[in-house]
Amino acid sequence: MTPWQRAGLLLGRWPVRTPAGRQPLPAAANVLKPLDTDTLCALYDEARRLRLGLGGGGPWLRAHLDPDGVHYLLPNPTSYYWPGIPVSDGEIGWWQCTALLRMRDGEQVSGMVAVLPETFTALRSTLPRRQQLRLAHRARSTERDAYLWGRGHKAECTPEFCGYAPEATNSAPTAP
Repeated sequence: MTPWQRAGLLLGRWPVRTPAGRQPLPAAANVLKPLDTDTLCALYDEARRLRLGLGGGGPWLRAHLDPDGVHYLLPNPTSYYWPGIPVSDGEIGWWQCTALLRMRDGEQVSGMVAVLPETFTALRSTLPRRQQLRLAHRARSTERDAYLWGRGHKAECTPEFCGYAPEATNSAPTAP
């Protein structure tokens, strides 16, 4: 973490800041949610099905996530994906979320997924606030993402090793 992030953690500040000229996210968005692998994959599937723009991963992601791992999700939109920004068919009505993913080999990497506000708020959060803050700062400071992890894993990625059989037309992993 940067010194600024460490200071924010010590002061108990939520790390997601509202860009100038934008409405802040509601209080329900200032929460980090722990998720199991099935729930996380369902969120990625929903984003892909609704064509929100930040979904994907599909079978590749499911095969490479720790099936028993705990993953974490927090709304963390960049200024250009901030809710309410006009787009061609209305305005952004979803939250860009950062996911802290636990991969099959135990490494934690970051990912992005678009989540509808009502879907996010329906997820339970059982973590104490201090732990949420610590994990939120970790999720935001994790530099290695699932795409880079996949590139490093590509040489050993076989159906025998990780259970994933890439299709002949798509041999490269897709970033979630």
